[in-house]
Amino acid sequence: MNPDIVEIRPGVYSVLLNGRSYVIHESSSDWIALNAIEWERVVIDPRLRAAAGPAAASAIRDVKAAMPGKVVRLLANPGDTVEAGQGLLILEAMKMQNELRSPRAGVVAAVRVAEGATVSSGQVLVTLE
Repeated sequence: MNPDIVEIRPGVYSVLLNGRSYVIHESSSDWIALNAIEWERVVIDPRLRAAAGPAAASAIRDVKAAMPGKVVRLLANPGDTVEAGQGLLILEAMKMQNELRSPRAGVVAAVRVAEGATVSSGQVLVTLE
C-alpha cells in the first residue's frame, strides 16, 4: 500500500500508512525523526538490502530523542528482552505523547533517563545489546 504524505510545514510531514499515522521531521540532511525517534537517513538499493539481511537492523544500539521533551513513563527496564516494535518509553513532546519503540529485537542494556526527566534533542534514552 502506498503512503499518503502531506507536508505540514517545511521539513515536517504527516504520513498515513496502513491505517497508522506518523509524523516525520527532517533534522538534517542525514537524519530524520519518525514519531520522536531519530533515524539516520540511508538510501539503500533494494538488491543490496536483500543481500544484507537482518544484520543491518542489528547495528542500531541507541534510541535517541528526536526533539526536546519529557519522559512520561518507562515501558522497559535494563535486562528486559524486547521485540522489534515493542514500546520502550513514552515521551511527551510538542504536547503529544509518543511511544518510542525498539528498532530491533534485543536486550535493554541501559535506560539512561528516569520518569519525569526532561530530555534534549539527540539525547540517548535507551541502549540495546
